[in-house]
Amino acid sequence: MERITDLVQACQGNALLAFDFPMGYPAGSGLGGGRTAGHTLADKLIRNPDDSNNRFDVAGLLNEQLSPLPGPFWGHPASVSYKSLTRTKPPFDHSGFREWRLVEAELKSRGHRIMNVWQLLGQGSVGSQTVTGLAELYSFAGNPLVKDRVRFWPFETSWEKNLNGIILAELWPSLGHYEQINHPIKDARQVIASRNWLSRSQRGGGIKNLFSAPDCLTEEEQKMCEAEEGWILGVTSRT
Repeated sequence: MERITDLVQACQGNALLAFDFPMGYPAGSGLGGGRTAGHTLADKLIRNPDDSNNRFDVAGLLNEQLSPLPGPFWGHPASVSYKSLTRTKPPFDHSGFREWRLVEAELKSRGHRIMNVWQLLGQGSVGSQTVTGLAELYSFAGNPLVKDRVRFWPFETSWEKNLNGIILAELWPSLGHYEQINHPIKDARQVIASRNWLSRSQRGGGIKNLFSAPDCLTEEEQKMCEAEEGWILGVTSRT
C-alpha cells in the first residue's frame, strides 16, 4: 500500500488502480460495496505487523449478523476452529440476498469459472482477499495524501460519468488473453495481459467505454450494482 501511495502521488493526472478481488457483496446482504463495505471490514479487521490478521474471526462475526443459518461465509484452515464459521461449504439457504453477485452470475452464464465472495479458503477463492483488500482500500481512501482524489467505481463515479481522480476498480485477469504472454508464472501473464489491454484501450480512446453500465443489465440491476454489488471492469455487454 505504501508503494501504491507513492505511485499515485507521483502521477499528476488521473490514475486507475485495478484489483483482482470483488469490490462489493450481493445486494440485500447489508454489507454493500466500495467505501461502505471497506468501512465495515476495516472496523473489524486486525492487521498485524507480520501480515497476519483475524479475517476468519471477522467472517464468523459477520455470519452471526447476516443470518441465523450456517454461512454465508465459509472456509478456514483445518488446524483451527472458529465460532460461527464452518470449514466446508454449508447449504446456501439464506433469504434476502443471493450467493452470487450479478456480475458473477453473468460470467457463469457465459461459461466462465468464477468464485464468489463467501469462500475464504481454497484454490481460486477470493473471499479472504475481499475482506482484507477492501479494508486496505478503505484505509488508502482515507489517507490525507490522496483522499480528495479517490473514487470507488462504479459506486462513486456514476459508472463512466465521473472518472476524474484515482479510480479504484475491480478487474478479473482471467478474462484477458494471457496465453500469448511469455512468462513462466501464470499470475504474471494475467497481470501483463491486463495492463496491455488497458493501455491499448487508453491509446485507442476507448477506455472510458469499459466503465460504462453494462447493457446486459436492466436499469434496476444497474442501480443495484452501483449501490451495493459493484461490477468487473470490461464486462460491458452480453456475448
